[in-house]
Amino acid sequence: MQKNKAIAAFIIILTIIMTFAVPIRVSAQEQPKTIRVGYYENEVFQEGAKDGIVKSGYAYEYYLKLSEYTGWEYEYVYGSFGDVYDMLLAGEVDVVAGLAYKEERKELIGYPDLPMGSETYNFVKHETDTDITADPQTFNGKKIGVLDSAMVDTLREYLDSHAIKAEVMAFSDYEELFSEFDSKNVDILAAEGDGAYGRDHAEVLFPFGDSNYYLCVSRYRSDILSELDTAQNMLAADEPDYLNYLNHKYFPVSVSSRAFSAAEKEWIDTHSEIRIGYLENCLPYSDTGKSGSVTGLIKDLIPEIFNDLGLNKINVTYTGYKNYDDMIAAVQTDMIDAAFPVGGGLYYSEENGIYQSSPVISTTTELVYNNGYDNDTVSSFAVNRNNTIQYYYIITNYPDAKIISCDSI
Repeated sequence: MQKNKAIAAFIIILTIIMTFAVPIRVSAQEQPKTIRVGYYENEVFQEGAKDGIVKSGYAYEYYLKLSEYTGWEYEYVYGSFGDVYDMLLAGEVDVVAGLAYKEERKELIGYPDLPMGSETYNFVKHETDTDITADPQTFNGKKIGVLDSAMVDTLREYLDSHAIKAEVMAFSDYEELFSEFDSKNVDILAAEGDGAYGRDHAEVLFPFGDSNYYLCVSRYRSDILSELDTAQNMLAADEPDYLNYLNHKYFPVSVSSRAFSAAEKEWIDTHSEIRIGYLENCLPYSDTGKSGSVTGLIKDLIPEIFNDLGLNKINVTYTGYKNYDDMIAAVQTDMIDAAFPVGGGLYYSEENGIYQSSPVISTTTELVYNNGYDNDTVSSFAVNRNNTIQYYYIITNYPDAKIISCDSI
């Protein structure tokens, strides 16, 4: 009965969260401004550059977040990157996102005080092109595709500093740039690491520069620039990790995260199987079912990851462990290639001689105690001796507490 009540309460709370709306942070008496946004198509960063098409992306979400502070309403004006930049110079649109700072631009457009993000510029090649390697001298005589933007100057500076004679092909439109690379009409793609989707048969070589990028304003709209500065400062104060949130949300699918490195390609070429160890009695994450086979989240997670990466040829085998320490020891002795779930923080991973991946899933740790809470409540803890993750959590957060090990949950 108590469990049913808890579930019902959770559903009610969830419903409230899903239907709760935050009012725009401007006076109701103010007439909202309509801001003309120069909107160009750019994978991951800004998508849906047509009327009636659902919009999404890092920049699009950033516009909407700012409008909570400014009350702005948006009118989207579509075109290529080059088109909307020209419109910004002519005052035909009010803002354009994703522009790097250039000294010669500061008299032509308005830069806010704060960037909307930062970017690394990467070289990307076709994985089948063995003539091109991480040695920049192999770029000689090759065609390098790049967006006609501030990145061109950074690219040329890099090539000149390394005495590389390559043909730089600048494109005014992201779609054409990516299409020419995918069609192998250019040998190397010079691209923002987070500005393109991961591509099959592509390999990131190395970065050649980096830059902050800005939501820039028409020089004819100084009123907008001051409002933008205020909104960005308020956002930074209210949610200092907001840009990190956007990075984590949108850029795990980008070329810098998804194109295989040379070391990863070598592993793929020399392995036909990956051995996954999992902790038993740890549902919903992992367990051994009645049939003796793996069950839980891990059963769905691993095939989905490999399918998404286009690695269906890799055979996955599973080994269950009743004890967490036995599973970690199996990683150390090369009995398995990876283990799940693993936790406890980086210190204990170093102590155990293992590396942690990026988080696969996060969960809240609940401490359940008897009677009322006081300073002595957390003086002792009961933990499952077979799940050392619990032990690591306690000694990290309550180093003076007594730990009582139990045989099962």
